[in-house]
Amino acid sequence: MKHFYFLAMLIWVFTTQAQEAVANVEKKTITAEDKKRIEQDSINGWKFGGLGGVTFNQAGFVNWAAGGVNAISMNFNLRFYADLKKNKHLLQNWLAAEYGLQFSKQTYPRLNKNADRWEIFSKYGYQISKKTYIGGYIDLRSQFTNTYKYAADSSRTLTSGFASPLIFEGAFGIDYVPNSYISLFFSPLASKVTFIGNNSIAQTEAYGNKWPSKTKSEFGATLIAQYKQSFWKQNISINSIFRAYKNYLFASVDPYNTAIRETKSSYRKNIDVDWQTTLGFKVNKFITASVFTHLIWDHDIVIPNKDGLNAKPRLQFRDIIGIGLVYQTNYFKEKEVKALQL
Repeated sequence: MKHFYFLAMLIWVFTTQAQEAVANVEKKTITAEDKKRIEQDSINGWKFGGLGGVTFNQAGFVNWAAGGVNAISMNFNLRFYADLKKNKHLLQNWLAAEYGLQFSKQTYPRLNKNADRWEIFSKYGYQISKKTYIGGYIDLRSQFTNTYKYAADSSRTLTSGFASPLIFEGAFGIDYVPNSYISLFFSPLASKVTFIGNNSIAQTEAYGNKWPSKTKSEFGATLIAQYKQSFWKQNISINSIFRAYKNYLFASVDPYNTAIRETKSSYRKNIDVDWQTTLGFKVNKFITASVFTHLIWDHDIVIPNKDGLNAKPRLQFRDIIGIGLVYQTNYFKEKEVKALQL
């Protein structure tokens, strides 16, 4: 039950902070620029754009008593969106990609990968009230290249790769959109399929499958909460997406019937959480500083300790802090009208 309480606490903190931020913004005087954006948000048409950039990170230590490893890393990221609002129809699409490399004295002469992810998301909604839509979404995500775990003797073990795993999600439910900053999607009818294309990775059963099956199928409920807003003349921005998935099934469903039935205690813990937050600080048109955090809890993914022993589900967390070069653009287009930059 402790994981359920942890999930509830995360949702409470997320919604509380979002409501306070919106309340503070609503108290401010609406500027002419704000009015323009509100008018454009209410007009039918396409809104599309995105950003791309590279972030540099460097760490250096000289006679540092606490210890440390000199390292240089860079992360490439790309995000593109295309949204259409037409009468009561709302279509939202986005594509995100990230790839990072790190070089340090410990890894010399090779480069280590510290980020690798791509995702395609599409959501459709039909408006049934002023703030509520009914619809569904599909989501597909994986990585670009192989990931290895290196031993002390420089030998390596393949742990993941392209389409290993490949995760597909689909759901039908209610989307509550009280304003342009917050959206809350809930579905009691959601499916999730994890596919492991590489045989050697699938044989480890590290992603919840039961070999010789290469898939892990789940059916349950999902919750997606998103908060996206800019502050201080668009110079500070935050984009946070919290996703939780609860599997109804006590055991994996696979064609070989090799799945071991879960205990009730294990079933209660079977809640997948994926929470990504990006905080951006704009220096000028092309230079930004950013903080990115990513938290994952997946009961089906077992992770060993540093010695390679005692593999079990563990809380996964990473953060990236750096300064980088970024180009961002946003457009709005009405029918038979030339696209205008926002």
